[in-house]
Amino acid sequence: MNSWMESQIDERSRLDAELTQRAYAELGASVTDPKRSPVITLSDLDQVDGAIKACLKYVRVKPGVAPDDVTQLEERIECLCRPSGAMSRAVRLTGEWYKQAFGALLGKLDTGEQIALLPRGLHGYYYLQPGTGRRVRVNAFTAQHIKPEAVLFYRPLPARPLTMRDLTGFIFHVFDRTDYLLVFLAALLLALIGLVPAQANQIAFGTVAPSGEASLILPIAALLLGAAVSTALIGASRNLVMARVSTKLDIATEAATFARLLSLPPSFFKNYAAGDLASRVATVTALAQIISTVLLGSGLTSVLSLVYVVQIGAYAPVLAFPSLVIVLLQAGLTICVTFLTVRYEEAAMQANAKLSGTVTALLNGIQKVKLAGAEERAFAKWASGYSVYTRATYNRPALLRALPAIIALLGLLGNIVIYFLAGSSGVSIASYMAFSVAFGQTTGAIMELANMAGQIAQVGPMLELIRPIMEAEPEVADERPSVEMLDGSIEMSGVTFRYGEDLPPVLQNLSFKVHPGEYVAIVGKSGCGKSTIIRLLLGFEKPERGSVMYGIHDVRKVDLCSLRRHIGTVMQDGKLFMGDIGSNITISQPMATLDDAWEAAEIAGLADDIRKMPMGMKTLVSEGAGGMSGGQRQRLMIARAVCGHRRILLFDEATSALDNKTQKHVVDSLASLDCTRVVVAHRLSTVRSCDRILVVDQGRIVEEGTYDELIAAKGTFADLVSRQRLDAVAL
Repeated sequence: MNSWMESQIDERSRLDAELTQRAYAELGASVTDPKRSPVITLSDLDQVDGAIKACLKYVRVKPGVAPDDVTQLEERIECLCRPSGAMSRAVRLTGEWYKQAFGALLGKLDTGEQIALLPRGLHGYYYLQPGTGRRVRVNAFTAQHIKPEAVLFYRPLPARPLTMRDLTGFIFHVFDRTDYLLVFLAALLLALIGLVPAQANQIAFGTVAPSGEASLILPIAALLLGAAVSTALIGASRNLVMARVSTKLDIATEAATFARLLSLPPSFFKNYAAGDLASRVATVTALAQIISTVLLGSGLTSVLSLVYVVQIGAYAPVLAFPSLVIVLLQAGLTICVTFLTVRYEEAAMQANAKLSGTVTALLNGIQKVKLAGAEERAFAKWASGYSVYTRATYNRPALLRALPAIIALLGLLGNIVIYFLAGSSGVSIASYMAFSVAFGQTTGAIMELANMAGQIAQVGPMLELIRPIMEAEPEVADERPSVEMLDGSIEMSGVTFRYGEDLPPVLQNLSFKVHPGEYVAIVGKSGCGKSTIIRLLLGFEKPERGSVMYGIHDVRKVDLCSLRRHIGTVMQDGKLFMGDIGSNITISQPMATLDDAWEAAEIAGLADDIRKMPMGMKTLVSEGAGGMSGGQRQRLMIARAVCGHRRILLFDEATSALDNKTQKHVVDSLASLDCTRVVVAHRLSTVRSCDRILVVDQGRIVEEGTYDELIAAKGTFADLVSRQRLDAVAL
């Protein structure tokens, strides 16, 4: 009995301690950072993970594993989503959101429990009540107990090279069973109602007209009016469903494609301009729309409408075969035209993608064009690409341009043949009038299917256009473990690397080791491979031979995204993001506070400049950083790298745009940091305080030591320093 009471007391004490811990954490967050993600106590982990996993199950994603020491909600979501590449974003639930939203949502009850808000049927949401597991429908009453802050999850494309089957499977899993059922029922009802006009004509001309009873016309007119109204109403309902389906598909496809683009290795982007990639990404969405339209839209309706062929045979058997031959000839010619234009469509798409890349590049570099007075050359470059596009679009063989007229002529001749056969075979007026209506509907259905061949024919060129995105292997992979912590050590062992199979090696059997907390500089002549070393350390490139290790973690075998989160980096061609200065500093550290941003700005020597700006940390900057000097941009990127107290910093020419005073401040700040630092430097005066200097020449480390040791050795490093001093004197 005593042991039971003691266990109860211990459990109560543990829960009280967790409640106190949560209260203190939330009180502190409300003062220091109101937007900070809520803290999850150990007793809540299973319940929170269950809600997140329910959302991921809905989007058909296998969740990862989140360590128990990860207690921030945003970080926990990231751990569970990262292996699959699934994306999520914060949203607000306002008004009657449960009638308009779609997709899996992670919400929170006013009692504090996290819940998975999942779609149900055509409209509405439900969630499983924590504790009981009872399904609760979200309505005006229950929605009042759900907090407005939520997280929306997006289904990713498979994290592997994709096939057409993968893309088609993704498209069909976007829709609910209710979507399929409603679309099929609407198409079936439209096809069945379409049988009414032909039968009404048969009765009108076969029974009513010979009888001379005008009163019998009214029921038939009412029947036709009812059929017309029903067709309009069902068609409108079908269009509403298809619009909803189309919107769902657009959002899901664009999100998944963009997420895949972000997961591709940096080497992929070297071969494509921004405008080119934008055109290819848009093509993925267009391709998805074509597939859904063919299979769920007009394609399904047209297939079901082939029931009118039965009516043709029933009303005028003698006319059935010749009429079908005429329609099939028209459809065959239409399909021929479509497939003959495929290669021209493919050429036009490729030319348009390249033209988009050219336009984007010219607009991004308009200042350089103006400075060089190269407006005419820029126009000539655009005109050259546009002429290729117009030739592929408009300059097609005369036969292709004439075929639509030939198809129309064939239809006219076909009608003449049918009139002749009807007159010579003794088909009654009633049967012919009914046949005429059924024949028109059959022609419409078959020609609709033939016209869809044009959409189907575009699939090939579209697949060719998006092939690079589909076949590229993402950095995200289910089997790669995440990196939760780095000890600060780095090792490159026997690394050989070249940028192309037919190019000479940039690095040859290069090896070095950096100890935790060490400050190491990499120097050498231009083109010796310094920046390539940084790219290999970040996993941007893969070595031909050798290995790159961070402690026990092999770069080739870990999740690169999780690895890079522990590394602060400044690259030669680094860019800023559209947003304010504070967001630019903390963008890679979502848990960082405003105080963390100011601390990073102090280290980078940027804090005083920010204080002088009217809006401080809220000052807006663009990718081009208009209004900021080159030195300020570089210091902002340094602040971004040091924010969050990362274990490793990698700097590639990070102080090249700084004046001597600011450079000294940054160098002194780096020297005082308690982390591993690897810097690539061209100005050799900046590496005096480094613990060790690696001198690279022709892809190999030729010297190693401190600044004073290398100067005393009078080797390659001493020669580089001497040349820089002479250049400075000459200037």
